Amino acid sequence: MCFKHYRSILMSVLLGTALLGCDQGSDSEAEKGNVVVKADSEQANEVAESKPEPEPKPEPEPKDDGVVNVTTTDFKINAPAEIKKGWTTFRFKNEGKQVHFVAIYRLVDGKTLEDQLTEVAPAFDPLMEGLRSGELTKADIGPFFEENIPEWGLQMKWSGGAALLSPGNSTESTFLIDEAGTYLVECYVKAPNGQWHTLMGMLQQVNVVDEENDAVEPSADYEVVVSNAGVVGPDTLPAGQHSIKVVMQEDPEGFFIPYDLNLAKIGDDTDLEKLYYWMDWTNVGGLRAPAPVEFIGGLEHTYGGGHGYVNVNLEPGRYIWISELNAAKINKVFTVE
Repeated sequence: MCFKHYRSILMSVLLGTALLGCDQGSDSEAEKGNVVVKADSEQANEVAESKPEPEPKPEPEPKDDGVVNVTTTDFKINAPAEIKKGWTTFRFKNEGKQVHFVAIYRLVDGKTLEDQLTEVAPAFDPLMEGLRSGELTKADIGPFFEENIPEWGLQMKWSGGAALLSPGNSTESTFLIDEAGTYLVECYVKAPNGQWHTLMGMLQQVNVVDEENDAVEPSADYEVVVSNAGVVGPDTLPAGQHSIKVVMQEDPEGFFIPYDLNLAKIGDDTDLEKLYYWMDWTNVGGLRAPAPVEFIGGLEHTYGGGHGYVNVNLEPGRYIWISELNAAKINKVFTVE
C-alpha cells in the first residue's frame, strides 16, 4: 500500500512537470511570434520611410486675360512697363482733376520714348504758337510737320486705347495689339494754360513682347460704325452695362491719324457747336481742360478696317458719340432709357 502510494505521488509529479514544460514551450513560441511580427512591422515602417514622397505638382501659371490697369493723374500715366500682344483691355481710371485719355501707338523699330521727346514732341509748341498768332493756318499743319518732324516721327502705328475720360470716372476699352515692339501711351490734352499734357509727363513707354496673351475677342451687345459719312448706331439704348463694338470702316480724309470715337453724357442745354470746336486740338482752346461735357470713355485712334470694344455702364439720359477728327460731322446723339 505504501509503495503504490509513493508511485502515485511520483506519477503526479512527473505529469505536472511535463505539463509545465508544455506551457513554457507555448509561451516561448508566442514570444518568438511576437518578435517576428514586430520585426516585420519595423521593416515595413523602414520601407515606408525610405520610399521617396511624390514631388508636388507645379502650380499652373495664371492666365493672362489681357487686362491692363491704367490710371492717370495730373500729370502722369501709370501702366505696366511690359505687356503681351493680343486682345488688350485698358481698365482705365482717371484719378486726376483734368480730363485725360490713354492712346497707344507703336514706334518704328529702334526708337524709344527719349527719341519721341527730343525729336517729335517739341514741334507742337511752335505749331500752336503759329496757329494762335495767325502766322500759320490749318492748311500749313501738314507742311509744318514734314519740315519740323523727322520722317520716322510720322510713321507711328496706332493701336487704339481708352478715349476721353472726365475726372473720377472709370471705363474699359478693348482693342487688338497684333505686333511686338516699343509702344508709347500718351495723353495730349492741353492744360488750362495751353501746355500739352504730353510735355508735362503724360507719355509712357510700354514694351509689347512677342508672346500672345490668353485673351479672346469680346462679344458685343450693340455696334457703332464710323465712316467719312458719319456715325451709325442705335438711336436708343436701355440703361445698364453694355459691351459696344466700335467699327472704324475707313480712315479720315486729309488727316495723318485715324479716327477715334469718344462717348460723352450731354444735357438738353449742351452747346454742341462749342463741343465740336473743343474736340479739335488744332483750334486755339481746342482739347483744352476743362472739358465742356462729361466724358465716359470710348475707343482711341484705330485704322479703317479695324475695330474695338467699349464696356460702359449707361444711366438714363442723352449721350453723344463724337470723334476728335471732323467732330461736326463724325458724331451721333442718342438716348438711354
